[in-house]
Amino acid sequence: MQFTKNDTNIVKGAAIIMMMLHHCFLAPERYAGYEIEFGPVGEGYTVLVSAFFKICVGLFVFLSGYGISISLSRVDLNDRKQCENQIKKRMLSLMSGYWFIYALSVIAALIIDRGMFTVYKNKFFPNSIIFVVADVLGLAELFGTPTFNGTWWYMSLAIIIVAIMPLFYLIYKKFGEFVPIVATFILCYIFEKQNYDMVRWLLVMVIGMICAERNLLVKWAQFRFIKKSEWADWLIKLIVYTPIAVLLVFARQYCRYTMCFHDAIIPVFYVFYIFAVVSKIPVIDKVLAFLGKHSMNIFLSHTFLRAYFLKDFLYSLKYPVVIVTVLTMLSLLLSIVIDLLKKYTGYDKLVNKLIQKVTE
Repeated sequence: MQFTKNDTNIVKGAAIIMMMLHHCFLAPERYAGYEIEFGPVGEGYTVLVSAFFKICVGLFVFLSGYGISISLSRVDLNDRKQCENQIKKRMLSLMSGYWFIYALSVIAALIIDRGMFTVYKNKFFPNSIIFVVADVLGLAELFGTPTFNGTWWYMSLAIIIVAIMPLFYLIYKKFGEFVPIVATFILCYIFEKQNYDMVRWLLVMVIGMICAERNLLVKWAQFRFIKKSEWADWLIKLIVYTPIAVLLVFARQYCRYTMCFHDAIIPVFYVFYIFAVVSKIPVIDKVLAFLGKHSMNIFLSHTFLRAYFLKDFLYSLKYPVVIVTVLTMLSLLLSIVIDLLKKYTGYDKLVNKLIQKVTE
């Protein structure tokens, strides 16, 4: 049993659905002015769960820590060039996808709504140039400058993770789990007032690294309540783990905030829950895996549909399930188109050549 690339995509797909619900209904202000039918669930619980799904960030960070750790385990840590090439490859892969969608977004804004560019407007023109450069580099959140798309704040975190993971991995290899875990608490204490949102996710990154190194997800999932029947064992896991997943919603939203519990332990449990329970459901696993393959494009582009170009249409659908489903389907369709554009414009080949060049 392994935590495979397909399992990673299934978790990403689930995280994307969480993100959609979170962005659509995390607070009444998101749908103010629209007539929404919340049905038997009610508005209160819909908002509660949507706000809770902020943990989608933790899921993505965990997977980043997990995946980068696996990549680093395949190189000689004493070979500086190999380590540098890993960072370069990861960074270019991350940024190339972002740059392509940034360019498409600018073109779309020029055609549909040029007023979107006012986000960069500043009385001191050089500041406007700085704002654009910071946003193009994915560092707007880190520098506290305006961004063309509020969801792109995560790019700063993703860049930080790619940059610092090799250091944390080296520390882990040399000193074990305790030192990198303590280091994340120290960083949170130091930067709590300056940029807390950027460092609060580092612990779940480290846990992802440790889980990869010790194969913990697989070991946890291999625990069997019933050894003779896989189906019966899965059913028991569904019955046992699902109430825990539900209780964690209320724990995060109502209990006093603690970094390690809210932003690390809860996301890790949900990764495990998706891997051990949800991924075993036929059809759903394939749907989530397909969404997961397009998660990067969907994350980068869906806000333009939800908040800028199709907001009135989407919220006119009234029902949260319908709104989130349609937004997800449209975002997925847009992602497929983006991938085709990358392929047939030669962008993918250009990126591959660039990666080969800088890692020679």
